[in-house]
Amino acid sequence: MTGDGSGPEAGGTDGTDGPDRGGYAVADTDARAALESAAAATATGVLVVDGGTVTFANASAGRYLGRAPTDLAGSAVGTALTDRAAAAVDAVADGGGERTVALTPDESDAAADGVAATVSPDGDRVVVTLTRGERTDHGASGDDTARLALDADGRIAAWSRGVEALTGWSAAEAVGSDLSLLHPDDVDGDPRAALDRARSEGAIETAGWRLRSDGTEFWAAVSVAPRRDADGAVTGFDLRLRDRTDRKRLADERELLATVNHAIADADGFREGVETTLQAVCAHTQWAYSEAWVPAADGEALEHLVGHAADESLTPFLRASRDVTFDAGEGLPGRVWATESAEWIPDASAAPADVFHRAAVADEVGLQAALGVPIRTDDRTVAVLTFFLRERRAADEELVEAVTDVAADLGALVARKRAEEDLRTFRKAVEQAGHSVYVTGTDGSIEYVNPTFERVTGYDAAEAVGSDPAILNSGEHDEDFFADLWATIRDGEVWTGEVVNRRKSGERYVVNQTIAPIVGDDGEIERFVAINDEITDQKRREREVRRQRNSLRRIKQIIESLRPINRELARADTRAAVDRGVCEGLAASEAYLAAWIGDYNAAADEVTPREWAGVDDAFVADLDPGRSAETGDDLYGPAIAEGEVQAVRDLTTAPVASPRRERALAHGFQSQAVIPVVYGESVLGVITVYSARPEAFDEYERGLLAELGERVGHAVNAAENRQLLHTDTVVELVFEVGADDSPTASVAGELGCRLSLDGVAPAAEGSYVAYVAVDGARPAAVADALAERDGVVGTRVVEAHGETGVVEMTGGADPVAALVERGATVCEFETTGEVATIRCEIAPRSDVEALITAVEAAGEDTVFAAKRTRDRDVRTIELTRTAVEERLTDRQREALALACHAGYFASPRNSTGEELADVLGISSPTFYRHVREGTRKVLELLVDDEDAPRIVT
Repeated sequence: MTGDGSGPEAGGTDGTDGPDRGGYAVADTDARAALESAAAATATGVLVVDGGTVTFANASAGRYLGRAPTDLAGSAVGTALTDRAAAAVDAVADGGGERTVALTPDESDAAADGVAATVSPDGDRVVVTLTRGERTDHGASGDDTARLALDADGRIAAWSRGVEALTGWSAAEAVGSDLSLLHPDDVDGDPRAALDRARSEGAIETAGWRLRSDGTEFWAAVSVAPRRDADGAVTGFDLRLRDRTDRKRLADERELLATVNHAIADADGFREGVETTLQAVCAHTQWAYSEAWVPAADGEALEHLVGHAADESLTPFLRASRDVTFDAGEGLPGRVWATESAEWIPDASAAPADVFHRAAVADEVGLQAALGVPIRTDDRTVAVLTFFLRERRAADEELVEAVTDVAADLGALVARKRAEEDLRTFRKAVEQAGHSVYVTGTDGSIEYVNPTFERVTGYDAAEAVGSDPAILNSGEHDEDFFADLWATIRDGEVWTGEVVNRRKSGERYVVNQTIAPIVGDDGEIERFVAINDEITDQKRREREVRRQRNSLRRIKQIIESLRPINRELARADTRAAVDRGVCEGLAASEAYLAAWIGDYNAAADEVTPREWAGVDDAFVADLDPGRSAETGDDLYGPAIAEGEVQAVRDLTTAPVASPRRERALAHGFQSQAVIPVVYGESVLGVITVYSARPEAFDEYERGLLAELGERVGHAVNAAENRQLLHTDTVVELVFEVGADDSPTASVAGELGCRLSLDGVAPAAEGSYVAYVAVDGARPAAVADALAERDGVVGTRVVEAHGETGVVEMTGGADPVAALVERGATVCEFETTGEVATIRCEIAPRSDVEALITAVEAAGEDTVFAAKRTRDRDVRTIELTRTAVEERLTDRQREALALACHAGYFASPRNSTGEELADVLGISSPTFYRHVREGTRKVLELLVDDEDAPRIVT
């Protein structure tokens, strides 16, 4: 990019200024500080005191006082100034007028070469300006005073050595000249106006710019006194001149300060703040034109930000500047940007194009001397200011110093505004942060909390500030924990860790806490900031994940433990083998320590242990598995009554007097479960299992153990059935069942017919299906009557021949179901009135008393009638039944039995496969598969020579 006018415009082509490129907004709360920083436009030292504290000090003040401005700002006035100057500040602050005092170690009056402090009121504040003694370059020495005399017409009549020294004109040159000799041409007003006032008013004091012989100007305080004759007529004037240039400049600088202060207070951004500064500097100094340049968005070149012209004649230069960009090192702005130092050009209009690109336009509008200064922050140049005079001039050091000070203070303003903006951004981020944040002093007292702290802890800022962080102490951590924390942060290091805190409500919560020291410029720790990320939910989720993982491991362990038990149950052919396999398998597993199994006697309502493993006989002898809940030690009652697994997941927390707790402590048990042994709707007994795992037996584990209880129930039933098949003698039992307990007896009495039971088979959902032979009534009438009885869930006519046939009844066979569930074989069920007779057979080693009790308990109108032991019928086919029992699965045996009783094999069929599948609660294809596989296995037994049955006669 070049500076020949071809670059991108910084503003519009219609003469309007470009957009605001700064973004450093001057907020109302920051306006005063911004004004003070931007207005320090001269080498004069300036301090602003508000409430006894220095709120602003420019770079020159720092040089006068030998301290950095940043050190002065914020200090008490008594520490920044001498006692006399501080007293003057206090006097002015109390309503006194402006005063000047010496600022020298011996507190003497201000001297020509000493430092003077002029203390002035400025609204609610006090402004202190620091200067050297008055300028004496052209002043008279000793008692020689700059005096001159004029005649009545205003011509110079007398010229003293003092005025010669002050102005540079000799008496020979001055005497006889008009008073206008001392007045610059560009100063407005008639030089004789002061004489006219003196003529009418008498002695007066006036001031203004005066001209020296070398063309330079000075500010003079002029005393004018008329001379009169005896008649009172004015015969001439006596004038006394005093050089007050420094005071004038000081006054101008203070006016500039006030002007800039008030102007920048209304500025909305960096651009407007810079523009205001340019206008103020030009208005109070000799600059005719000024402009500001800032880096473009890509940072590759400078572009025009804003310009200020003293009058419309300079507008062409302003327009041309808007269309120019400068690379680093290119043109005056580019060189200042690259070197980061000020540069003076005596005559820009006559400079070569490579030195000053806009020389032609400058010459056209009459701009000559030029100055460029950088505006720097701590780390970079953020802008370049350029100023122009209408005359050619060699470098004016005072002017350069004044403008450089303005730029320095403006850079400080930018840096401070940026820091304030960063601070506001940081504070806003902290205020809106999702983390709880608080700041403490080095003594640990809380100085600040953010809104999230209030929300998380329950303490509002008023409660927390001034308190100790111990208000959050949950008691979870010991003294060593906090000693390590404090030692770490007091060593200047960052501490990070998990902390369990307590809310105001008393609720505990967990945070990831980071505590960092806040270090001052001197390297000393000033505060600590604590950032807290609440992870209570995360910790809860982690615990849940761990619990789930542990649960999965336990489930796997339990499944592995149950697998060998299932194999033992499949091989067990006696009840004793079933009991032994269950107890030994559970006790030998990794999941459990001990187990025992017992029978349930419904009549006595008690459980009697049959087998155990993992504990000794004494342990079993001390058991009291009664169903009384008085001791609070009962798990067996709910397990038997509800048919569901019951557990105590932490035995050590059981009541102190509980026998269960005592046994747990003695044997190392942590948890216990009672598993009902279920077959169909009946509970045959219970299995009690103990574990060393705390919190064992969760819902999923209880589900697995419930399945084990059902498998054991089936195994017990199968073992007793097998025992019945393999014995030569049987125990025959006879029961009489009243109409209240038997739907078939009730219907037989109602219809006056004879009903008998052809067979019973298991049905879906733990129910039973019975096939009832009808004699003396229409089967349809029997089916309808049975369907109306309680407990009957379905009926169907299987076969009908007038008043004979077969009816299928699902449910409603309560005493029969109790017998079948306990392994008995129902041989006869017949009723011709309202009382039915049931004859069944059981193996000799079966628990006859328990069976009788269970059947009688199944109804209110069922009684035991007779018992006898007899030999099995000779026509029993021992080998075939044994072989079939070993070959068929339970489902295949159920399907074949149901098909046989329901006339599935009759021709024509009395029942379809779909109907029988519905009875079993399975699909038709599954029913057909069971029948085919069962039939195949039976036929294989009959035709295989090696396994051919022998009929015993």
